[in-house]
Amino acid sequence: MDLRKLRHAVVLSEELNFARTAEKVSLTQSALSRSIQSLEEELGGKLFDRNLHGVSITPIGEQVVKRAKALLLDANNLRHEVTLMQNHEMGDIHLGVGPLPGATFLPPVLAQLLSEYPKLRTEVTINNWDALLVQLIDEKLEFFIADVHNISENKKIDVQRFSRQYGGLFCRREHPLSGKVITDTRLIFDYPLVSVRLPASVTSELHRFFALPAHQEFELSLTCDNPALLHYVCLHSDSILLSTYPVVRAEIERGTMCEINMPNLLEVYAEMGIVTLAGRSLSPAASWLIERIRQYIETAQNAM
Repeated sequence: MDLRKLRHAVVLSEELNFARTAEKVSLTQSALSRSIQSLEEELGGKLFDRNLHGVSITPIGEQVVKRAKALLLDANNLRHEVTLMQNHEMGDIHLGVGPLPGATFLPPVLAQLLSEYPKLRTEVTINNWDALLVQLIDEKLEFFIADVHNISENKKIDVQRFSRQYGGLFCRREHPLSGKVITDTRLIFDYPLVSVRLPASVTSELHRFFALPAHQEFELSLTCDNPALLHYVCLHSDSILLSTYPVVRAEIERGTMCEINMPNLLEVYAEMGIVTLAGRSLSPAASWLIERIRQYIETAQNAM
């Protein structure tokens, strides 16, 4: 249904005069008459009576005009809301984030987002990649950011890899292994190992690095996708934390945590990526957020 025709009918109901209405809507009288007639034919009912004394609205016309006013108001509100969304002044962002990006680069970017656009409504779900993938495909998330090591090719999604977070083994400053050069990696297993849930490729690399027998699995004493909880456990026990450098940087700078020194380099990393639904356009606010994340990571990497 043409909103312009509905607007013509609303104005005519107010003026009850074709000449004045035509002037208000910037049409000729004949063009206005054709517009009203076309609307009547489309709706299958007469909206206005025309006689020598002027124009009067019919009962059908009154109902149509009442509904038309509501539709026109909604249309104007929609245009206004789209403009606000394009300017990031309103809207909703539902995103997912893995435990590592949630503990490193996302908090400062979200702080910037809410500082610049306080009327945006942002909902963040923190979970592991597999749970986030289910929510994305169910369209409960617009996108998510996580370690994408284990995400295989899928026609339903697009994966954009953008940075790596390299990892190591860390302990509290007072740990028995602190300050020592560990040449025998078996000493590590004298203490509880704690970490977020690890991708299969990382587990395989750890199995190789520690030269474990083929029948022996690499196991953690504590698996948790909450880095803050893992930090607390590490700082208050002799456990050893397997994590990435950005996640523990603040603790290392404060001197409360240190890296375990081993001659052989442990080459494990988290592959950070943005996962979206294939062929789906992101909202302006989501696009802004992703771009700021890229800028933040690039700035952080250049500063290192």
